[in-house]
Amino acid sequence: MGIGLEEVMTYRVTTEGPLELTHGSPPGSRQFWAVTEAEIEGAEISAALAYAGGDWMEVSRDGHWRPDVRLQLRTDDGAAILMSYTGLVEQTDAFKEAASADRETGWDDQYMRMMVSFETGDERYRWLNESIFVARGRILGTGRVEYTIYRLT
Repeated sequence: MGIGLEEVMTYRVTTEGPLELTHGSPPGSRQFWAVTEAEIEGAEISAALAYAGGDWMEVSRDGHWRPDVRLQLRTDDGAAILMSYTGLVEQTDAFKEAASADRETGWDDQYMRMMVSFETGDERYRWLNESIFVARGRILGTGRVEYTIYRLT
């Protein structure tokens, strides 16, 4: 049996910030971005941000950012879901130009890939606990990102 990808949801997020870089800190340079809006839409789930989340973004000298995001969601039918993701964002010229000009990028304008995890105690969403998810992303404008999330099959 081979590994496949099943597209299961779209995730859109809005951030504010960042707090200035922590240049010189022992673990390296990080920026903090507040997650102020988020929504997930898919055939089996519809959810929105329940409380503000955060992204402790590692800003590397190699031209890549490494997000470390945690947030809380509430589904439209009342379930509490925790979401976290880490990954890699390539700071291409197209990415930087779109971010500063409040424009969107195409899916192939940057390498933006995430490993996504969910936690919930609600039986209706047990499949989130029992699946492995990956995502690809693009900028929708300054501080706004869209991801397509896939379940590994």
